Amino acid sequence: MALIHKLVSRRVNWSELPMDVMRLVLERLSYPDFHRASAVCSAWYNVWRECVAKPNQVPWLILFPDPAQTKRRCMLYNPQEEENVYTIHQDLVVDPCLASYGTWLLMSDPRLNLYLVNALTLERIKVVPIESQRDQLFLKQTGNNKYDPVLHMASRAEVSGFPTGKAVVWIDEKARDYVVAWTWGENRYTASCKKGDRAWRQILPFWGCRDMVFKDHKLYMYCDDDYIRISDLSGEVPTKATRLHMLPPFRFSLGVLEPPPHRGVYLPDFIDWMTNIVVTIHGEVLMVGSVLKRDLTWHFRIYKFNSANNDWEQTVSLGNQALILDLGTTVQASLDIQGITRNSIYFSGIHPSQKDVFVFNLSSQRIQRLSASSISRTPFSDARWLFPTP
Repeated sequence: MALIHKLVSRRVNWSELPMDVMRLVLERLSYPDFHRASAVCSAWYNVWRECVAKPNQVPWLILFPDPAQTKRRCMLYNPQEEENVYTIHQDLVVDPCLASYGTWLLMSDPRLNLYLVNALTLERIKVVPIESQRDQLFLKQTGNNKYDPVLHMASRAEVSGFPTGKAVVWIDEKARDYVVAWTWGENRYTASCKKGDRAWRQILPFWGCRDMVFKDHKLYMYCDDDYIRISDLSGEVPTKATRLHMLPPFRFSLGVLEPPPHRGVYLPDFIDWMTNIVVTIHGEVLMVGSVLKRDLTWHFRIYKFNSANNDWEQTVSLGNQALILDLGTTVQASLDIQGITRNSIYFSGIHPSQKDVFVFNLSSQRIQRLSASSISRTPFSDARWLFPTP
């Protein structure tokens, strides 16, 4: 009996730890555990509010459910926690996702009106409505003369049928300031809006944007003429997109295919191909070419500009970085960061036949599915990378 009393007396009341000790514990926790610690008790929560979490260094993945599923819920996966997959509230599955930033998702309703939603808190922010600008933003071509097209305003029904292209979003977690840029339609029209705007603003040239990346208030666009253009979105009105200084046009060809693929030309050995622009964490512009062959194998090539010969050259190493193709950027991936592999490309299936998440290792030139078996067992319609920040 005395022994039991002695053991009970040694129990620690975690809520009575000195504040300095709590702070030391909190500052050493990983990003997910830091946020879990806020729910321990009120004493921990009060100290937690005054602490700053360790920077999150690994992107998370959100999986949107397959429409055929009876119970449709999004799943959240953190690569640092291996097999753990978390269920997110059903409210997220209604509309398609166009882009992500931090823990925020850019969503589109059936009329192509956009809104932002936080994947963790479900907080929503309305983006400038598009419906009132159909006469400026949604134009349909009549006739077959592509050099002198006749355009008319799209009807509401036609707007809902416009193909959506690439979108990017940035948001300030504290002030909730945001910037959204988006392409849509067969001609890939481009416009942007930000918090406080009453209308979408065209980015000139208004059409022809194949891919885009947003970094440091600048929109990098890869256009139909194979040039990279930049528009500054920091002011009240976006600047006209101008060619990136010194960079020649980029035209992708992949050595594993003979002849190289061209748009509109059928080649029997591949299903799809595409070109993406990437801006690294250091501000370097890369171009990424990818091809899906009929044996369902992916092939990638990364190119960067060589100022010595004024041309694009293939590179086989990202160093201690990993490329997140969906986000158009890179992240640190040194050996001491668990959950992400250096010198690799992370991407979700680009072609409709590829409903999975893959990692392409540039060193070995091999591709594999993301290792979590819980992801492999979960049918999903789309996947987006998130990058939670404090």
